[in-house]
Amino acid sequence: MVARPFAAVGRFVPHAVVFVASMAVMIVELVASRLIAKYVGNSLFTWTSVIGIVLGGISLGNWIGGRLADRYDPRRVIPWILLAASLLTLLIIALDLAVARMTDIAGTGAMTMSVLLRSIVLITVLFFLPCCAYGCVSPVMAKYALEKREGVGAAVGGIYAAGSLGSIAGTFLTGYLLIPALGLTANILLVAIVLGALALMMGGKRLVSGGWLAILLAAGVILGLEGAPGLLARELASASQAEGIHLLYVKDSPYSYIQVADRRVGETTERTLRLDALIHNRYDPSHPDRLIYDYEKIFDALTRGEVERHIGALPFSTLTLGGGAFTFPCYLQRHYPQASDTVVEIDPDVVEVARRFFDLPRDSPIRILVQDARTYVAAARGVAHYDVVYGDAFNAFSVPYHLTTREFTREVAALLSDRGIYLANVIDILSAGRFLSAYLTTVRAVFPSVAVYAPIGADAASRATFVIAARKSGAFEEVLRDREGTPVAARLSDGRLAELARRNGEVMLTDDHAPVDNLMAPVFLRSVQ
Repeated sequence: MVARPFAAVGRFVPHAVVFVASMAVMIVELVASRLIAKYVGNSLFTWTSVIGIVLGGISLGNWIGGRLADRYDPRRVIPWILLAASLLTLLIIALDLAVARMTDIAGTGAMTMSVLLRSIVLITVLFFLPCCAYGCVSPVMAKYALEKREGVGAAVGGIYAAGSLGSIAGTFLTGYLLIPALGLTANILLVAIVLGALALMMGGKRLVSGGWLAILLAAGVILGLEGAPGLLARELASASQAEGIHLLYVKDSPYSYIQVADRRVGETTERTLRLDALIHNRYDPSHPDRLIYDYEKIFDALTRGEVERHIGALPFSTLTLGGGAFTFPCYLQRHYPQASDTVVEIDPDVVEVARRFFDLPRDSPIRILVQDARTYVAAARGVAHYDVVYGDAFNAFSVPYHLTTREFTREVAALLSDRGIYLANVIDILSAGRFLSAYLTTVRAVFPSVAVYAPIGADAASRATFVIAARKSGAFEEVLRDREGTPVAARLSDGRLAELARRNGEVMLTDDHAPVDNLMAPVFLRSVQ
């Protein structure tokens, strides 16, 4: 009588194992999409590669697991499968460290391949074999379940259900709790520990399983899994840094991989903010007024022109969509004290980084709103008005498409005063110019007066940052100059823009159809950094 409840519980052992293995798959898949963003950004292409390669590994694992289930007793083979899965999961950390070290020393350009091919190679190297090991679990446990009860349909259906429930649990647990709380590397170590513990519970060579679990637990304690979320990631990131780079901060926020570092550039030291694969801000702590990026110089020249011609000493208001390190909003505060500035930044961790490591005082008069730019613009319509709106949320590998559409541009136009101007930075390759052309067409559908500025000396065959300037009325200058009178940008001629439209067609970006990732494909495919 005593043994019967335990026998009933034992019937669900294979379901529990599949549940945990499926959780591991989803944790690693979500971690993969975030971890790979450090190297190649976060876009439709990287997500496609992650999902395809993870499914490929699971499929091969299912086939191998089926062969193992036919050949061996499931109770004897499952501990070794789980041990292999645990070991291969831990190997992700070592391989990530090796890739980070290589790219920091030699630069990503050392991998002489397109970003798309590079993402496929990196995802395969890091995640294919662990996913293959996870895929072996289900068919082996299906046979285990068949031996425990009668009814093929009920046994196999139960295994499928357990796998699906595990995937659901892993998805929500990882997205809402584990990644924000622990970061990426600690999550990988946690999965390895859980799989190692499960291998020990399932029997087999307990000395081997117990020894391996002890090693994993010791690694977790030593490297910061307990009581210090993110310590492991920081330690590994520091170990991978090349000479001349001093790492100050690393965190995996709910939105991106964040890294702050001091880099020696000639005789000066620049502080950089890296979000995922790209450096988003470069800042000279010894000369805060030195604008390093070309688009910031263009923003400044256009703003200065508006102030000199239309505003003077009168109060005016600005809205910046995308805060980053707050380099330009703080610059505005210093040079235009009569202005009231609002910045919308979606990631609270980025705001905190700007306060800790960059030029943003905690008592800054800048009004900072932590929310999505689209949400704020929609809510502010009819309530707030701005004289200058800066769009600073686009990069080469990840463009928030909902901020590119005709509907959103109309909402921005509704926020502008009659004298207002909208400035948006756009990254593209002019010789292709597919995204630039489509976004220009979209902005022209809303604003009567539109100009495109390119940095002086920009190469048509290379990636560059352009600025689209739009207003309700009034002309734009042909050449923009900095405060010392040096030319910083030239307006693209109407003929050049017409040729761009003929080459790419007049694509309109709308909420219903905004294929931004496809339009950015030439930049993504041809980029080597």
